[in-house]
Amino acid sequence: MAGSWDGSEWEVLMDELKQRISELSVQSGHQLSKKAKKEQRSVFREFVATIVDDEPPHEVVSFRGGSITLTSWREIIQLNFIRHCLQGGFQVQLMTNPTLLSLFGGDGSVLRSATAASMSRVEKRLTMSKMSDAAKAADLRMIQQRRSRQNAKNYFLNADGEDV
Repeated sequence: MAGSWDGSEWEVLMDELKQRISELSVQSGHQLSKKAKKEQRSVFREFVATIVDDEPPHEVVSFRGGSITLTSWREIIQLNFIRHCLQGGFQVQLMTNPTLLSLFGGDGSVLRSATAASMSRVEKRLTMSKMSDAAKAADLRMIQQRRSRQNAKNYFLNADGEDV
């Protein structure tokens, strides 16, 4: 079987590694916040899927104008580093920077001609700004979806018992 450790000198070590990562995927430290614990468990579950189940990682990054699919840990680690460095400017850079897009396998030449050249500064501000009508509508949609999900979670508290 291609990519298997069975029968090799590393089989015992890999079995121990698989077991340890499986344990770490469900445990976390008490000093971590709830969000950090959730993130840690999620990352370890992805590692377990890769190491134990031989499933490659899969992450899709969507942005206005397209999306990028990452299928290797190398690409995902690079993406997370760039996200950390650029923070809030990551999406804008991904939409407007052809070099960054080509780093992850996207076609930067199409992006350059589609967005930057066709829009004036005013048009860019009206469509890409956080204060644009589109951004405000998206924000309102997210608030409504969040309320809907929260109401669904809390439905059992408000139910009178007849329809449960």
